[in-house]
Amino acid sequence: MTIRHYIAVLLLLIISIGLATARADTLTEGKYELKEFTDETVPAMVDGAKKIPAQTKNFLNNEVAKTKEFQKKSWADAKEQNAKLVNGIKKFFTGLKKEAVK
Repeated sequence: MTIRHYIAVLLLLIISIGLATARADTLTEGKYELKEFTDETVPAMVDGAKKIPAQTKNFLNNEVAKTKEFQKKSWADAKEQNAKLVNGIKKFFTGLKKEAVK
């Protein structure tokens, strides 16, 4: 065996010992505070939940409007670039015709 094999075996041994000795309660022990529902928090949560569909609709409408505006600008730019390209190609070929006539 080479030195690489010894190092690999040693690393695997260290990792397996570390995993075997890890305490299970450290993995599952939660340090979260549970808040009880009170009479004040429930109506606030219900009102917040009732607002979600309207907020979602407004968000989606705004996104659709932004997308349409972006597409208008993009199509206008593409149309302008396409016109320049076609004119450039036409000029190139009319230049070739003039050269051929001479």
